[in-house]
Amino acid sequence: MTNQPFPASRARVAAATVFLALTSTASAAPQGALPPPPTPPQNPTTAEKAVLGKMLFWDEQLSSDGTIACGTCHQPSHGGADARITNTATHPGPDGIMGTDDDIHGSPGVHRGNSLGQFTADPTFGFGVQSTNRNTPSMIAAAYFQELFWDGRATSQFNDPVSGALIIPQGGALESQSLDPIISDVEMANEGRTWPEVTAKIAGMRPMALATNLTSDMTAALAVDATYPELFEAAFGTTDVTPVRIAFALAAYQRTLVPDESKFDRVMRNQANFTLAENRGRAAFNSPQSRCDECHSGTLFSDDEFHNLGLRPVMEDDGRRSVTGEFLHRGQFKTPSLRNVALRTRFFHTGGDNVDNLLEVLNFYNDEGGDFTNNKDQLLDNLRVPNNVRGDIIAFLNTLTDPRVANETAPFDRPTLWSERTLGNRNPLPMGFGAEAGTGGFLPQIVATSPPKEGNSGFRVGGYNMLGDTFAVLRVNLQNIPAGATTMDLRNGLPFAQTTSGVGADGGFITWSDEEALVPVLVGLSYEAQWWIRDFGVPTGVAKSDWVRITVE
Repeated sequence: MTNQPFPASRARVAAATVFLALTSTASAAPQGALPPPPTPPQNPTTAEKAVLGKMLFWDEQLSSDGTIACGTCHQPSHGGADARITNTATHPGPDGIMGTDDDIHGSPGVHRGNSLGQFTADPTFGFGVQSTNRNTPSMIAAAYFQELFWDGRATSQFNDPVSGALIIPQGGALESQSLDPIISDVEMANEGRTWPEVTAKIAGMRPMALATNLTSDMTAALAVDATYPELFEAAFGTTDVTPVRIAFALAAYQRTLVPDESKFDRVMRNQANFTLAENRGRAAFNSPQSRCDECHSGTLFSDDEFHNLGLRPVMEDDGRRSVTGEFLHRGQFKTPSLRNVALRTRFFHTGGDNVDNLLEVLNFYNDEGGDFTNNKDQLLDNLRVPNNVRGDIIAFLNTLTDPRVANETAPFDRPTLWSERTLGNRNPLPMGFGAEAGTGGFLPQIVATSPPKEGNSGFRVGGYNMLGDTFAVLRVNLQNIPAGATTMDLRNGLPFAQTTSGVGADGGFITWSDEEALVPVLVGLSYEAQWWIRDFGVPTGVAKSDWVRITVE
């Protein structure tokens, strides 16, 4: 989802008949039931490796501040994409201005933090949550692609990100892709996050500590191996936590996500029959007029290639060209699989403004794609999706939904994330009152999103939009003191005064973090916190943020 290019190689596994079926043109790639995914011999899938990868995928602790897991942006019930992406754009696009035509529906990430974990202003998002600059692609059926990400920068060749050594020469796109978000300072990480930091954190954290409703395979694995080093030992033979092993485990898990129980698959196995509408829709899908199968071909319903649909001007996003450097690739993006497409609410690499359902997607193609013709694919010329067949095509596309994906049952089951708590049960809990403006009428803001979970080394509370270079304190009102906590525990575990960084009436910002605030003896402590900022520009001499309630769990 981030935009750092990988090497431009595009290795193909020509000898693998599965890949031949999936990457050929429509005429040579008939639709059929989905076969098992290809697996590189360097990373054979095992149950121990897959369940480790499943935990890593759904563990919010993998992010620097404990707020984002891989699964946060990839939820099965939304077709493997981000349930948080709505009709409201999250990224201003290349012009940097929200509310214009180039806005993007990306995934919310983390507040920008420097290498010390302190909140810092982002040029685009300020102190707010950052967003990816492309719509989130699905991770379901990703095991079948030879390159991943919209521009294909995660290549089939996988190299150790630390040593650069070649680990998988072919078929390792999942491994290549899996590590990128973990060190992205938009998606999951502080600036400059290193792999030694990541591996040390994983080795020391309690697996799935922030999640609830763990899946049965997670619970069974943790009953035998209660720590990540033990889980790595079960999967790989030793307790070493390395980036390559993280990638191997994440990829092994994703290779278990085979959506082959759709109605389409059952029809192809002679276990079910299409309705009349579904049959008409399949015929229209493959017709000379609609020609959907020219790109959405084979058992994957994707040609595993890249096309420019004319959706946006090429100067806004170079797409495939940013990876290959080829002029002819400008503005081209990967053809996604249509499997489980009916579960998605946003489409195309931008999230497609005004295209938020399948009917609008078909309307888009009926007009030969988008309005921007610079390098637009000629496959779209004279393309027509007649109005009278659109409902039937949608009926056919609905047959590509695997009910296990829609219902999040095994192997697509998952735990409940900390960030998914309902509003009244959030922790920290915004109180929505208490703010008092400072100089210039600016209201100080408090940032409290990191889980106050015992052992969360990334826990922090920030503030911004306040007077710079002045005295500030995080004022605390204790609500509940756990049995056994002493005055010394509370004094060491709660914040005191600091000085705001920045200058100007609204340019000040601050971060408080203290691992002693989450020591075991303080579990159960509940307090309300509010930034107080010394500000002689107001009659009271103090500006204040809203209150938040924080409970150590």
